[in-house]
Amino acid sequence: MTPFGPAAVDPSIVADGPGIVRAVVSFVAVLLGGTAFVAWRPAIVDRGVDLAVEESLLVVGYGLVAFGLVAFIGVYAALLAARVRIGVIAWLAVAALLVAVLLVAALGYVVVGTWLTGVEGARRPWVGAVVGAVLGALPWLVLPPLPAAGVWLVLAAVGLGGLTRRWIHADREVTDRTVG
Repeated sequence: MTPFGPAAVDPSIVADGPGIVRAVVSFVAVLLGGTAFVAWRPAIVDRGVDLAVEESLLVVGYGLVAFGLVAFIGVYAALLAARVRIGVIAWLAVAALLVAVLLVAALGYVVVGTWLTGVEGARRPWVGAVVGAVLGALPWLVLPPLPAAGVWLVLAAVGLGGLTRRWIHADREVTDRTVG
């Protein structure tokens, strides 16, 4: 018996499945999440592109930190629910973790896609969402599952790095506020 109940999901289902299925799931998830960010929070996408251009590629580590924070919170919630033997809540925590990882990745991919569309002129965030979704699907098509997951995370972290770095160090920035 596993912490989540007698019928735990076997990870080999994902690993042994065809790459095209993983690619389609990634494309759809990134496209939906990316278009949601473009529609509801376009300022975050614009700020992410600005920071991606300003910052060096060393901030990719900060993007990975964003995934680490999301994973920590989700795994902690799932383990806590499993410990008190609330199987349904544990499964909901795992589902929420997957959705949160996909949303964070979608933000990273829409930032990268929007940056790529702006290389030759004006930024096009809606096209950037599609470009990001294509970039998110490519690793799953051409690589085995484990390396594909690594490349997928690193590509998303490129778009997240600047935003995460600014969020982590936001309290260190000094702002000049005058009363008057």
